[in-house]
Amino acid sequence: MSLSSLRVVSLKRAVPRLPVGSVRFAHSDHGHHHHLPFQWKNRRAFAIKYTAFVTTGFMIPFIAVGYQLRKSQGSA
Repeated sequence: MSLSSLRVVSLKRAVPRLPVGSVRFAHSDHGHHHHLPFQWKNRRAFAIKYTAFVTTGFMIPFIAVGYQLRKSQGSA
């Protein structure tokens, strides 16, 4: 047996393997379709809040550019 094959065999023995059935998942108590860190009961209210959040985040760079352009025009 060559040295490289002995090394592969020894590495395979060094790594302990767990049986597949004994693996525990951290979030198993949530149930079906509860993978988000929040819940919503009213879909319309969630849609309004989500739209406001995304719109605010999208508009911040445009507001900053407009502010900087107005600021530079005032001093010239």
